[in-house]
Amino acid sequence: MAGKDFNEYDIIQLRRICRGSDIRVKFDTENTRDSFFRATVDFILNVCIRAGRTITADHTHIDGEEVRHFLAGLSYNIKLQNYRAAILINAAVAVKTRSCFLQAWALEVQGKYLEALEELSKISSILHTFPPDDGSPEMEMVASGLRKNLKIEQRKHLLNLFHGVSNNAKIQRIASAALDLQRRRQIGFDHSNSNDKSQPL
Repeated sequence: MAGKDFNEYDIIQLRRICRGSDIRVKFDTENTRDSFFRATVDFILNVCIRAGRTITADHTHIDGEEVRHFLAGLSYNIKLQNYRAAILINAAVAVKTRSCFLQAWALEVQGKYLEALEELSKISSILHTFPPDDGSPEMEMVASGLRKNLKIEQRKHLLNLFHGVSNNAKIQRIASAALDLQRRRQIGFDHSNSNDKSQPL
């Protein structure tokens, strides 16, 4: 497959064809392949956000597949190793988490309370589907970046607001660490070297 701008239709159709015919495809370059997978991850994260924070990953589907299995299957179809796929997912979740926290604070400063909560709900939705494990350098970078951009009182305020959109203790812990309010605990995804297409990423 050659490089191009990939859309949701391309992503779903490729996975559907590969799944139905049990085939794998090769991109012209690894960069093109990675760009396609990044576009897929962004699409998946937006699906999770639209699904809402009250819906867990087990109930979020794309074209009949649970989203994590969709990603795992697609990574196999495009010959992307699981450890590389996990790194790309980890990075995308980290970027989205950081941007949503910063946007939430900007909205809070403007007095747009409900809009700020909506941004925090996006984080909750994503973390419910892709909850980090221990040890992610990407999420540590989120904490470092937010520490530089927001004062500790501001980060504590965001965490208090976050508790209002998620009562899941694990997700609250991840948010606390991302805001650099839980320094002794580290978070991240498991970068497995396995290429087993049956295992969710």
